Amino acid sequence: MNDTTRIRQVVTGLMMGTFLTMLAVPTAMAHEEPKKQESYTIGLSMYSLRHLFKDGRLKPLDYPAFAKKTFGITEIDIWDGGFPEAQRNDPEFYKALKKRSDAAGTNIFLVMAGAVDATGETAEQRKMGGDAFKRYVDHAVVLDSKFVRVFLKAPEGGKRKVAIANSIEALTPLADYAKENGVMLVIEPGASTWARNGHFLAALARTMKHPACRLMPDFGKLSDPYCGTVAMLPYSESVSAKSWGFDDEGNEKSLSYFRLIRSINDVEYKKIISIEYEGEKTPPVEGVRATQKLLERLRP
Repeated sequence: MNDTTRIRQVVTGLMMGTFLTMLAVPTAMAHEEPKKQESYTIGLSMYSLRHLFKDGRLKPLDYPAFAKKTFGITEIDIWDGGFPEAQRNDPEFYKALKKRSDAAGTNIFLVMAGAVDATGETAEQRKMGGDAFKRYVDHAVVLDSKFVRVFLKAPEGGKRKVAIANSIEALTPLADYAKENGVMLVIEPGASTWARNGHFLAALARTMKHPACRLMPDFGKLSDPYCGTVAMLPYSESVSAKSWGFDDEGNEKSLSYFRLIRSINDVEYKKIISIEYEGEKTPPVEGVRATQKLLERLRP
């Protein structure tokens, strides 16, 4: 074999190797696993900024852009207590808010509503307790929101079994309506003694087994925030991170966020935890930022 032939074979081999490598790269890329979300997403509750809305420093339609620009948060909820009363049931207002949210690059993932009353003496009265909240589902449809948050006013006293049965009667028609419209109810603790018990709410969700009715732990509204959060998590679609004040190291002074977030990380929760700052001493923006920093620090 002369030198010319040997050189030609070497060059041909190199070219073939390069060609096969180029073919292999796209194949390998095609089989790569999509990057998984490592932890929870931090969202913002509009209620955290209630003082800004009440004194006119922040207009409701500017809220989405404000959340994105000020905190870098894109998952937000709405609270109609921050809206002008005349616009709270105006579909055109919600259409305008949706447009502003899209322009800001935010997602209104949840609509806040009040307490479903399950204390009526008859099944018909209990059903009416849920019917009053169908308008919030309608608002969620306009906003393309996935969730409507409700409280539950369960019957006080008596047996837990009866309180669960009566609550299901009140919630089911509303949950059915939500399902028909592609929306999901999430029950937040509060509004009654039973409903501040995380184990009760977990039992309610487990018994009800409705695909459009789940739970939303709130650190500040559970009688036992630690055990209650753990009990609710298997049935939860969102979490409300309540906060009031912080020490010099940035820890929430009223709650052990380390313990709470550890329980959330232990179940590999990858949904939204919304900041709901309710403090009065620290201004709203600073309070939200402090809560945000704490949640970021405790991510796994």
